[in-house]
Amino acid sequence: MVSVRPYRMEELPQVLARGLASAWDQLVDRERGRARADAMRRQFHEMYRMVLSTPGGALFVAELPAPPEPGPVGHALLLPQPNPFTGVREVVVMDIWVHPALRRRSIGSRLLQEAEGYASRIGGRGLVAQIALHNQASLALFGRSGFRQDRVVVGRGL
Repeated sequence: MVSVRPYRMEELPQVLARGLASAWDQLVDRERGRARADAMRRQFHEMYRMVLSTPGGALFVAELPAPPEPGPVGHALLLPQPNPFTGVREVVVMDIWVHPALRRRSIGSRLLQEAEGYASRIGGRGLVAQIALHNQASLALFGRSGFRQDRVVVGRGL
């Protein structure tokens, strides 16, 4: 049975390493040729620092009684912020990760349930995420969890 709880400081290096490794898979075609490991690591670490230093920012981890390797089997990084168009407080899922060997076992759904509960507890009126269109696993997870596509972000390299 999966349990979800706030992270412990000593888990942060492992969460960062796993999330960063997964972030490479989220790059879109126009980013792939230009992405540099050192810059991406700095940006990723800065994103976590910014979220965790923001009032209401949160990091939840999922754990199992007998994980395939030590440490959390999943995590979700949450940033509360006002919707830029309405001003209504929402919580943004900035990062979500589930151990590859344990995907499609409700761990991601459980993390999103915790994120929704957390958003409600801190006065959030919505839960949002930005997902790369090629990331079918995340699109499916969020779809199964009741999210619907509201907006499409488009990009073009120059």
